Amino acid sequence: MTTARITARAATRSAPNRPLLQSTQPPRTQPRAHSVGRWGEELTARILEANGYRILERNWRPPAGLEHEQIRGELDLIAIDPEDELVFVEVKTRSSEDFGHPFASIDRDKARRTRSLAILWCRLRENLDFPRFRIDAIAVTGTCETFTFEHLKAVA
Repeated sequence: MTTARITARAATRSAPNRPLLQSTQPPRTQPRAHSVGRWGEELTARILEANGYRILERNWRPPAGLEHEQIRGELDLIAIDPEDELVFVEVKTRSSEDFGHPFASIDRDKARRTRSLAILWCRLRENLDFPRFRIDAIAVTGTCETFTFEHLKAVA
């Protein structure tokens, strides 16, 4: 398992070529927890793309009729990494660590469900050229002004 940790401050000035981390503030129209989570997923997608990942899908859910006890939920991000490996990314976002680290919410059951969803996603693609895949976990903690981004590879 490899890990990377980034601590960053978002840009506050406006420029023609906006910095990667500009305008990642959560929208104010949605409930706070939902908007914080979506902000973390958007930020993660931008950072991964800036590091050579190609995002294939966001917030994928199984088609109606295929969900059951073992296969339910959502895959936050599905991507191809710079080495052409298929990666399923679980993103956990918190505004602070007051209630624990974001990775603490990824338990054995969550990892099992994520793996089941990843296998189903692969099975639904007939011409998939990726014999293997990995599941990464990303924790985003903080606000749009200052945050910590942690990337754990091959967690499940």
